[in-house]
Amino acid sequence: MLETLQTKLKEKPSRKEREVVIVYPFNTETKEIFLIQEYIHSYDRKFWKFVSGGVDKVDKDILTHAIEELAEEVAMQSAVVCHLYSSERVFGNRPMHYFIAENPIVMENPPENPDEDYITDAKWVDQTEFQQMLDSKELLWDQGTMCALQAFRKYQ
Repeated sequence: MLETLQTKLKEKPSRKEREVVIVYPFNTETKEIFLIQEYIHSYDRKFWKFVSGGVDKVDKDILTHAIEELAEEVAMQSAVVCHLYSSERVFGNRPMHYFIAENPIVMENPPENPDEDYITDAKWVDQTEFQQMLDSKELLWDQGTMCALQAFRKYQ
């Protein structure tokens, strides 16, 4: 048993278990960010959140994962997807990679979403409405929302 535990301690976790991409579709003219509302079974409630997904294909880079999540989750594509921020998390939390997809358009033939997410609503919000959603706790305050505020700052 001790040998098994020691082997597991030496193993490097797969990328699937370790990294997440978050994508902020952002309209640079109206200064709005796109949010989705998703039903999360484990909490039995809906949450406003950002396009996101796990890095689960070891043969693809982080940017490719971000582009694919945008397409799979909300059927959008963007000619400009830029890296905003990455955080290395330690002690059980996963590294997060944040991207901005400038002026995305809806795809004519989007790929199928393999995750079968339960998106119940979606909307574009400006910085004022975004802040109101944070203040009313309609949107959770976390690292993702702090990075989204940085996205708003980038295009002021």
